[in-house]
Amino acid sequence: MDPALRLSALLALAAGLSPHVPARAADADRQQPFIAALTSGVPSAEKAIACKRLALLGDKAAVPALAPLLADPELASWARIALEAIPDAEAAAALRAALGTLKGTLRVGAIHSLGARRDAASVGALTALLADADPDAASAAAVALGRIGGPAAVAALSKSLSGAPAAVKPAVAEGCLVCAARFLDAGAFADALRLYEAVRGAGVSVPLTLEATRGVILARRDDGIPLLVEQLRSADKASFRIGLRTAREVVGDRVARMLLDELSRAAPERKPHLLYVLADRGDAAAQPVALQAAGAGDAPVRIAAMAVLERLGDRASLSVLLTAAADADPDVAGAARTALARWPGADVDAALLAALQAPEPAVRRTAIELIGQRQVVGAIPALLRVAGEADEALRIAAIKILGEIAGPPDIPALVALLGTTGDSALVEGAVRAIGARYSRVASGQVVIRKAMYGALPGGPSADVTAKVAKMVKSGAMTVDASNGNFGDPAGGVVKKLSVEYTVNGVPCTQTVVENGSLAFASSVAPPEVIDPIHAALAGSQAPKRLALLRILRALGGVRALEAVRAAAADADAGIRDASLRMLCDWPTADALDDLVRLARDSGDAAIRTLALRGSVRLAQLDDVPAAGRIAALRQAMSLAAGDEDRKLALSALGASASVEALAQVVPHLASAGLKEEAALAAVLIAEKLSAPRPPEVAAAMARVIAATSDKDLAKRARTLSGQ
Repeated sequence: MDPALRLSALLALAAGLSPHVPARAADADRQQPFIAALTSGVPSAEKAIACKRLALLGDKAAVPALAPLLADPELASWARIALEAIPDAEAAAALRAALGTLKGTLRVGAIHSLGARRDAASVGALTALLADADPDAASAAAVALGRIGGPAAVAALSKSLSGAPAAVKPAVAEGCLVCAARFLDAGAFADALRLYEAVRGAGVSVPLTLEATRGVILARRDDGIPLLVEQLRSADKASFRIGLRTAREVVGDRVARMLLDELSRAAPERKPHLLYVLADRGDAAAQPVALQAAGAGDAPVRIAAMAVLERLGDRASLSVLLTAAADADPDVAGAARTALARWPGADVDAALLAALQAPEPAVRRTAIELIGQRQVVGAIPALLRVAGEADEALRIAAIKILGEIAGPPDIPALVALLGTTGDSALVEGAVRAIGARYSRVASGQVVIRKAMYGALPGGPSADVTAKVAKMVKSGAMTVDASNGNFGDPAGGVVKKLSVEYTVNGVPCTQTVVENGSLAFASSVAPPEVIDPIHAALAGSQAPKRLALLRILRALGGVRALEAVRAAAADADAGIRDASLRMLCDWPTADALDDLVRLARDSGDAAIRTLALRGSVRLAQLDDVPAAGRIAALRQAMSLAAGDEDRKLALSALGASASVEALAQVVPHLASAGLKEEAALAAVLIAEKLSAPRPPEVAAAMARVIAATSDKDLAKRARTLSGQ
């Protein structure tokens, strides 16, 4: 183990942590099979497992079986684990007895186990080992004595410190430091000081000397401050760091005053470190200095000063932080904003509201952004006023934050802003954001349209539509994207699950990464969101009315469709055209009849085309009744102005599973421009029909075979004609 890490662990133990002893079972009889295993001829691996079990179950009855294993290089460490955990004195006695027979690493291991047990009865044996010819054994004994502690251990370590060989002295110093830390924690400052000073004067390594220096300062308490100042003024970086660490630990007002004095004289690169110490200490005396430092000067010092102000939490600091939050230096501004965003209590909220009245636009803009970060809903009325002001940057900032924190009661005020400035698009976005945040999850009839699992997009993947549909049909509202569910179509890469589906007719698409979960739900904006938007339509001028319709279209739902449907007959040509286009792009099946009618009756060729294509799209939704689907697609085929639109309708018919759909497709096998699309649609329909298939299938497949040049498609048609 790294010496510094080992020392840190030992000091943690000295601070009061007990050695880890597993919870023990009450039934001693349970240990018998494991004791028997240790004395049998079972493989070493099984004996190791037995040792682990005895660490949990064993008592003194297990010691005779464990003790011989201390000499077994393969099992010694497992035996020690058990002997360290068994609370009976016999376990420690076995470890002590082994010290006289073991050699090398096996003996060192036993020594460490005695230290782990903190076995006071072993101090004499360990003290004798401090003079052992094996430096590893002597070092282990020193560390173990430190862990055990007590007057006898302290006396042995203190005596050994000055005369220990160079290879052993670091371990003796570690043992002394651990004992000293325990004294310090217990308030025995004089005892701690003697040990710390002994280590500090023993000529050991720099880390050990610095740790001893820290101990001397803490043990001297107020009298240790001059030595602390010496470390903080040292040109040596390690000494400076130990000074910073120790300054955080020393208790009392004198340290705060000393730190402030050092701050005034320290080099610029050291001032931030001193300020961070003041922040960690929470010394109120640092407030005036931190306020001054935060306002001007080098950026690192200002940033550190803000950390002090945040920790102290004095309301007087808020104005300085608000000013700094608008600073031209992004690092300074970021530190101030972070401090303000994390500031507890309502004081900062009140300060932000006051800052909205500041004369400096930069300060006001910063206050708006922080209001958003802190979600200060009490600032909404003030933000609405700012959203109507002349300053464009402030308006934009206010509208953006209103979209993040405003609620349904604020929608009328936002709607009133539409058309009053050049920010209508932003206002629309804010209202849509409120609608999205307040929309309720609406579980309902879920229809899986398509599901793919694999290296999406473009890589190896599998069509798992049927599997996902089966899961949903069984009642699952979430599906895990995993190889366990869908196999592994793309080994060695992170896969994705992509699903297209509808919930109550609302089309949805989701993609999740492998080991993620996909939940099937749609969202519906509540009446408190829709009603004020709907009400504002009456009497509103064309630009505003159009904006309201766009918002309703984005939120969706029955009332939104009603409003757009009504606007499609508006006297204003612009409103009428925009609403018709919204209808043509409507996402749910409840607009299908509108699109069928428009495709047939509209006097605008462009709208007829859009409506025809929209009707083909909606007709494919799973919640459309079969009769309505066929009727819509039949009309689309008859009204299509070109083969491209007819191909769309044929593709949609191919997703059906009815003789009626097949009858719509077959005539187009005679069309040179459509025969291949018609042939594919006919085969797809026939494959969906249950066997034995109706007689119409054989006749249709004969025509497919005659029409298509696709050999694979012809082969599928022949198979179907035979069924």
